[in-house]
Amino acid sequence: FQDRYGDVEAFAKRALLVVEKTLGPDNPDTAKVVRKIGVAYEGQGRFTEAGQQFKRALDIFNESFGPDHRFVAGVLLSQARLFERERRYDDADVALTRALAINEKARGPNHPEVARVLYRLALLSAARSDSGSALNYSRKASAAVLAHAAADQAGPGGAGGLVEQRARYFVNHVASVAAAARAGLGAELALGQEALEIAQWANQSAAAAAIQQLGARSAAGNDALAALVRESQDLTALWRARDRALTEALSKPSTPENAAIIANIRKQMAEAEQKLTDNSARMRRQFSDYVALTRPSPMKADEVQQLLGADEALVFLLPGETESYVFALTREGYAWKTIPFGVEALAGKVVGLRRGLFVDASNDPARKAEKFDPAAAHELYATLIGPVEDQIRDKRHLLVVPSGPLTALPFHLLVTEPPAAGAEQGRSDAARYRAAAWLIRRHAVTVLPSVASLRALRTQGGGEHGGKPLLGFGDPVFGPELPPGREQPRSRSRSLVTRAYSEFWRGANVDRRKLGETLPRLEETADELKSIAQKLGASTDDINLRENARETTVKHAKLADYRIVYFATHGLVAGDVKGLAEPSLALTMPAQPTEDDDGLLTASEIAQLKLNADWVVLSACNTIAGEKPGAEALSGLARAFFYAGARALLVSHWAVESNAATRLTTATFDILTANPELGRAEALRRAMLAYLDAASDPRETDPAIWGPFSIVGEGARR
Repeated sequence: FQDRYGDVEAFAKRALLVVEKTLGPDNPDTAKVVRKIGVAYEGQGRFTEAGQQFKRALDIFNESFGPDHRFVAGVLLSQARLFERERRYDDADVALTRALAINEKARGPNHPEVARVLYRLALLSAARSDSGSALNYSRKASAAVLAHAAADQAGPGGAGGLVEQRARYFVNHVASVAAAARAGLGAELALGQEALEIAQWANQSAAAAAIQQLGARSAAGNDALAALVRESQDLTALWRARDRALTEALSKPSTPENAAIIANIRKQMAEAEQKLTDNSARMRRQFSDYVALTRPSPMKADEVQQLLGADEALVFLLPGETESYVFALTREGYAWKTIPFGVEALAGKVVGLRRGLFVDASNDPARKAEKFDPAAAHELYATLIGPVEDQIRDKRHLLVVPSGPLTALPFHLLVTEPPAAGAEQGRSDAARYRAAAWLIRRHAVTVLPSVASLRALRTQGGGEHGGKPLLGFGDPVFGPELPPGREQPRSRSRSLVTRAYSEFWRGANVDRRKLGETLPRLEETADELKSIAQKLGASTDDINLRENARETTVKHAKLADYRIVYFATHGLVAGDVKGLAEPSLALTMPAQPTEDDDGLLTASEIAQLKLNADWVVLSACNTIAGEKPGAEALSGLARAFFYAGARALLVSHWAVESNAATRLTTATFDILTANPELGRAEALRRAMLAYLDAASDPRETDPAIWGPFSIVGEGARR
């Protein structure tokens, strides 16, 4: 209701006048409106009046359908919330326990509504400081969601996104495990294992939509797999249709005829569930690669440890409502700790840290005085990584699995040691930046989208990649060529932040002509691509510049033949341009846009490409950004390329300075060419530190200039 309970009250009361007049005061539809009025009162703190409305609704439903109807359970949930706010915990427990019994009987033990009541009981138990009961109910809620999702597999995300929608249940389960551990209610090792596995459900579920794209692409390339996927979809469609029929039947008065209908529907649903289970088992046996990518199950601690190298550590972070959790694993050990900050507090810290990471202050004069703060970066390091520092300190390669608002955090720019007391006073920004103990001085950093992606990348992603070294696209033509003296302006950054977004809006679509006329040329990207192609021994025919840097060139190329696919252009994050619903790469703008080539290679189009690339380089801007704040790490353009077949990605966190981007990417490939055993993350680390340490211009010491890039995916050499 967005806290507009006064409006809810007004509209509900108007509706009540209508239904009472047309249907009568004791009609079930009248009771539904009465309940809404109770919710409005409860939201306004008018608890006595709310209780009266809930009692009236309960009386009507009991009289109309009997005490075990699902409508009764719905009112009991509202009543329980009221009791909780009044701290009448015993009464809330009675209401929730009754609602649970009703839903289990009417809907089955694994229905989402059953999971919802179990989740509420877990929260209630935590409020009563009953850690044992909270953990028990949390376990049951998670089990119900996962069982229902397993039976409803329309797509790889399962249950139409049910796991994603119930992510808060899993986060609360981890909180319950942490509380139980503090209370000494179980073996520490077993509780830690449980927390790690449940936390992965909370995190990996956020990628459901993109995983569905991968499922469709993968299935299309194999007739047998496609048949299994279609069969699963048909069975799920049947199950959902029967589920809707069951809901309708359960809403009718209890009669022998209706009872027979309900029994038959449940039989059909059970048969569909069994077939789906058999189908899933067959898919796992015959197409394990597909399943590993589309339906990754959480990994146990020892499974993660077996995949880690001797000099690697994995850190997984999960923000919670009031506290958060950090897990650290190496070959030798495993630890997990509680962080005393919830998701909102962490989001504020990340936003605050990023305020100093911008390239061109002229685009936002209010930010001219803001500078990246190494002291704040150390504070955030101490908060997030400090609790497990002993586990990871001596490991050269750090694999980070962030979630929630932490996906926007450039971990390599955290600072591992506090600035010396008093040393900051009077020092220049350049001196402070050179002296900072950047995390990247100690670790090469790779970002992973989930813990389970480590298994997919290292056990399923080690096959043969493309045979040709490099396919590149750069220096696109955005607008009409201008006569000498009127060349397009050159841009310091590879993003679009120089004009009001509304200027590119025409009717219901982006005005691509105006956009093309505004995008500054990136002439230096041609030299960037040519230089890297020469280092890798790539053919000049595989470097597509100016008119050849087209969307159709990308779509029609045999991308799977190349080990590296490289884009050096402007990146447009969803929201940068009004009307652009998803992140895109700007390529040469055609005079007459078509469906196949409108100059913007969008994330959904990228997801349909077929790559077999060891590395995709996105030497653009904001390519790690997601569609919404706190989106999962592997989102936007980066996520789309990963699901198209890339095993590693070079992405940026913000608007990169164009000349710096050229120097950093070129230096990274120089280092890799000279030392191929280093791996991508280490090569990028050395390139960034070399840039910082050799900076002749004080401005170049700013982390906004030398630190925009991250490796996502497989950063080590494999």
